[in-house]
Amino acid sequence: MMQLIQALSKGWRAWAVAGALAALAGLAGVFALPVLDRDEARYAQATAQMLQSGDFVRITFLDEDRNKKPVGIHWMQSAAVAMTTGEAAREIWAYRLPSVLGAVLAAIAASLMAGRLLGARAGLYAGSLFGVSVLLGAEAGIAKTDAMLAGATAFALYALLRLRQAPADDRRARRTWALWLWGFAGLGILIKGPVTPMAIGLGALALTAWEAHGARGEGGYWPAFRRAAAWLRPLAFWPGPVLAALIVLPWLISVQIATDGAFLREALGDDLGPKMVSGDEGHWGPPGYHLLALPLTLFPAALFLPAGIAAAARALKAGGGEALAARVLIAFSLPLWIVFELLPTKLPHYVLAAFPAILGLCAWGVLEWGRTRARWKGLGVVLSLIGAAVWSGAFAYLTLSHEGSAALLTGALIAMGALFVLKMAAALRGHAAGALIAAVALGLVWHGAGRGVIAPATNLSPAHEAARLAAAQDLRPAGAPVISTYTEPSLVFGLGGAVRLSDIEALARDWLAPAGDVELTLSPAFLAQGPALVVIDHSRLPREGRAAAEAEALAALVDAAACRSGEVTGYNYSRGRAVRLTLHRTGPCD
Repeated sequence: MMQLIQALSKGWRAWAVAGALAALAGLAGVFALPVLDRDEARYAQATAQMLQSGDFVRITFLDEDRNKKPVGIHWMQSAAVAMTTGEAAREIWAYRLPSVLGAVLAAIAASLMAGRLLGARAGLYAGSLFGVSVLLGAEAGIAKTDAMLAGATAFALYALLRLRQAPADDRRARRTWALWLWGFAGLGILIKGPVTPMAIGLGALALTAWEAHGARGEGGYWPAFRRAAAWLRPLAFWPGPVLAALIVLPWLISVQIATDGAFLREALGDDLGPKMVSGDEGHWGPPGYHLLALPLTLFPAALFLPAGIAAAARALKAGGGEALAARVLIAFSLPLWIVFELLPTKLPHYVLAAFPAILGLCAWGVLEWGRTRARWKGLGVVLSLIGAAVWSGAFAYLTLSHEGSAALLTGALIAMGALFVLKMAAALRGHAAGALIAAVALGLVWHGAGRGVIAPATNLSPAHEAARLAAAQDLRPAGAPVISTYTEPSLVFGLGGAVRLSDIEALARDWLAPAGDVELTLSPAFLAQGPALVVIDHSRLPREGRAAAEAEALAALVDAAACRSGEVTGYNYSRGRAVRLTLHRTGPCD
């Protein structure tokens, strides 16, 4: 086993293995999972509208500007879709390909970083564990910004590390790595604004301040800080900032002109600002949220993290070459982690940019497993048990509560359980390499079973089923509008856009007319609109009063007037309730 690991650790093989594992984990659900609500569907629909309109400056969802995040991921998705399925096919897997690529880049960067700091085997361990981790693999299968952001940020931090390690007299190497850093910083900004520059800035500041503290002398701290910061001077080499500006500013200026200055005003004031002062969009979490989620997001690598932290602590105490590795891995993860713990708005993927350095610590834990004290190993075992128990329970709940397959669940739990037992047995017997291999296999099975088999077999995609039913039963006349009271973005994407989202009360005001003292009928406005596909979400109908009576009357009248109808049931996880959708083709049927 060790001979195989040694062979795979040499040269390019370590990062190639890491990238391949990340691709396998990311692709596990890419083709099987229908489009997700709500962010993925919004991103994908905005990209589809770019391809339809040919306008690659403004970002729009239906007829509204979406001034939240920069355009980078939309350009990448547009290229992926144009080279594969084309916009008209509405195949969500094509929109997810840039996210898979981003996860591959992130795993490769983690491998390169750990390899530079701790040796070739550490590079193989860190990249492999990161590639199959729950958080990175899950983000790799979602068509939005975060996996590609992780790739850009990880490579920016790797460039920062190479800049720190470059000899002081090697001007060319220092400027080259500074230029790479600025390039990845610009790419990160174009993908998701300030996260990449913040990761770079916090990492550089923390590392410099730490080293200045250790080198302070009679002159005091600030002279020591200036001397410690000398390695950052190549960042002022003018081609670097110019490169970042050339990546970001042409589009930013164009979108500001196209939106009359609304993009920055809304992106900063309406999107970023509320996240910094409150739990925006209901995503509030207390300090410690990300730490409590770590056994789940880092699964199955969490076993090795306490041992890695203990190894870093020993290296700091002993000094020498490995102390730099400890300082770098801590500086590149802990400050960023603290910032996201303190921000009131929290989602699990916010800390993904800190994971490459954290996986470096995990790799260190594998290397030092034999020297690790029992209490640190025990803590790793506890973290692993928590992760395995929670994820097994989540798979069972998902299957049993949402019409999944018990047979598929049983097979998945048996496979995961067997690999978990192997991982624990190897770890407790001191065979760290065997535990690592079992952990990597467990991560791949988690993605393949959970995202590739269990989740797609549930009733959690009513919009996907509605789009399939509309196509199978020819419920949408060619070129006809779609009017829907089911307002999730997944339906918009699945039906090809051009969907008018409404509520049943508004449609009742427009489409109902009195036909007597107590009766209602369809109004001339409804009859004048011609053929259409009308989607009614019965879970959102009013339950009492006049509004309820009008809604029920409208639903019945539209069904009676339709030449063809269909029905879909499922569960809307965004709102947490069961739904029943009826689809009605109005007008004459051919």
